Amino acid sequence: MKKNIEKQPKVSIVFVNWNGKKYTLDLVESLKKINYNNYDIIIVDNASTDGSQKEIKREYGKNVTLIENKENMGLAEGTNIGLREGLKRKSKYILTMNNDMIVKPDFLDILVNVMEEHPEVAVSTPLIYYMDPKNVIWCAGCKYTIRGFKPLYQGKKDAGNLKERYVDGCDCVLMMRSDVLKKEGLLDKNFFIVHEFTEWCLRVTNKGHKCFFSPESKIWHKVEVSLKGNEKESEIWAYYNIRNWLLTVKKNKSFIYFILVLMLESTILATFRLVKWKQVKLIRTYFVAVWHVLINKTPLDLYPYKKINNEW
Repeated sequence: MKKNIEKQPKVSIVFVNWNGKKYTLDLVESLKKINYNNYDIIIVDNASTDGSQKEIKREYGKNVTLIENKENMGLAEGTNIGLREGLKRKSKYILTMNNDMIVKPDFLDILVNVMEEHPEVAVSTPLIYYMDPKNVIWCAGCKYTIRGFKPLYQGKKDAGNLKERYVDGCDCVLMMRSDVLKKEGLLDKNFFIVHEFTEWCLRVTNKGHKCFFSPESKIWHKVEVSLKGNEKESEIWAYYNIRNWLLTVKKNKSFIYFILVLMLESTILATFRLVKWKQVKLIRTYFVAVWHVLINKTPLDLYPYKKINNEW
């Protein structure tokens, strides 16, 4: 039996769509089957050209809120637009996720219970599997390393022995406490895409909040919608991966630690790996990204941002 809606904390579910009509429709269908009652769905469309907006309106009408951006704002600011709408609605929790996912019907009940039982937790995350094979883990929370946030247990089969615990960070699916969002701020819009969620986790944990992993809450991820496909996508991912990781460290760690990461991990070791992996073309991209961090440039100022905003 479903719980009385009046006794359930209000949750807004936010996700961004960009030319991902099929994925978005599949996710909404999945969300319609969840056990939780007191929630709404906010979809932020980043100026899709595949007819997503029309199809979402036709299929779901007033059952979802569709916010239509006139240009591609990126994942970070696109998500922020949805977060602001959730805050306006006075939702106690806002869950943000990728649109290429399918959920288990009780996933939201479990995450809400975690947040209710642990007031020190700013954000909780479920166990995320690959869509195929369905029992292989994509992310079980994240661990902080000098090279970035590492998804835990990625590529391993679920043996059923994972325990709920505090983690360093969360990625792709974040059940965020609205009070913490108001106090500590939203995602950094200058990140555009990559590391926007893990930066927020590091920021709030530095202020004494906690991140929590709950393995009983389960989601499946269609990872093929990532940014590592063709040469252009690889360049975009490489640029934002290194730039945004350096910005994350610069914002949340000491100056000495930032210099260490900059000199060791982001230049010497990164160059060595790219040569080893026969991706020499990306070396220039990496150093452009490092330079942009040092001169504090934002997406609208220098290469490759204009190209990405116009084409990606």
